[in-house]
Amino acid sequence: MCRCTTASAPVQLVKQGLFPCSPVYPALAISLEMLEFAVTLFVHLAPNEAAWCDALTMFLSKRGHVFNAKDSFHRRFGTALHQYQVLI
Repeated sequence: MCRCTTASAPVQLVKQGLFPCSPVYPALAISLEMLEFAVTLFVHLAPNEAAWCDALTMFLSKRGHVFNAKDSFHRRFGTALHQYQVLI
């Protein structure tokens, strides 16, 4: 008999090198490498998370990735970055 269990979505994302923006039902995941880059960047610059997220949102929107709410990415990225920093 197979007693296979399926890992939760957040666990599956982390195994793929992505960090979920929500611990239960993640609608967005951020690359662990991108989070590490942001941590390193904010060590060397003033931590202007809002400006960085606005710039990245504009960059992504020009490539077809549009977020519904104005601050949607900023909120999600801020949550993921905070949880990532707590874990590391």
